Amino acid sequence: MRSATLLCLFVLFGYLTNAQFTILPQVGFENSQTSIAFNELSSFSPVGAKLSPQAGIRLDYKFKQMHGPFVGIATSRSVVKFNFSDPAIAMNTYTASRGTTQFRLEGGYQLSSKPIYFKKSGSARISPTIHGQNGSVKRSCGSSIARNTCGSKSSKAIAAKSKDRGAWVRIQPSLGIAYIPFTPTSEINTKSQATQTVYEYNAGNWKTALISGIGFEFGRKSQSTFIVSLNYLKGVGANLNTKNITTVSGNKPANSSLKSDASGWNLRMGIPISLHKNKPVVKPPVIEKTYREQKKCGQYKSRCSKVI
Repeated sequence: MRSATLLCLFVLFGYLTNAQFTILPQVGFENSQTSIAFNELSSFSPVGAKLSPQAGIRLDYKFKQMHGPFVGIATSRSVVKFNFSDPAIAMNTYTASRGTTQFRLEGGYQLSSKPIYFKKSGSARISPTIHGQNGSVKRSCGSSIARNTCGSKSSKAIAAKSKDRGAWVRIQPSLGIAYIPFTPTSEINTKSQATQTVYEYNAGNWKTALISGIGFEFGRKSQSTFIVSLNYLKGVGANLNTKNITTVSGNKPANSSLKSDASGWNLRMGIPISLHKNKPVVKPPVIEKTYREQKKCGQYKSRCSKVI
């Protein structure tokens, strides 16, 4: 048992050393829509779809394979206060308004594709100079002098340029859940207004929702510049189930039912802040090879020396 626990901790530590944290502040807007079904009739939206500003912050945890979990917090405004006095004519005579802004917690898992470059790297041009044996330039027999640098700066610059292919984009699908810890305690409230009883129904009062989305991470070289994401949300849970109201009309009880549905989509943009420090790159020593002329044609001696 102890050996299995140590093995799990060792594997977890290996993942942690190859992972990185990223903080992502986000701003954008959300289009939430809440509909109501009264007495099991066709549903309608009392206030329609409406754009609301949205702000949030997210913490991403990426493994070396560029995937991992995320947690965050964002604003939400899906509750609609539906007020009516007579359930019999509630679909025609009512007042409705948006609820106050709430905060919701978000969490899930995100995948990330390989970088897709906008421009392909060009091939390096080759000099038309004709080289002889051992990289020497032939002039005439016995008068050949050449100099070849092993690991020279020019070859390294060409290799670095071939790796730097400019701007890129990553596609990041995600799936998770959202949770609002503080929701209205009651879906239906009653209050007296003059001689009438007014009912207030908190439509779209979800506590848990499913979220899915796709993000586009833009960057250049090894630096991420900004992220744009499009997300969809669907409220679920007991708060959206059918609620019943019993009223008395002509000394006879009458039952009415209310049910709501909440969904929405949002568009966000943010600038990632990486908490991962890159390790310094140690450059290998440059070795220079020099070929010197000898008396006999085609015979050369080589001498390697380190360039400090």
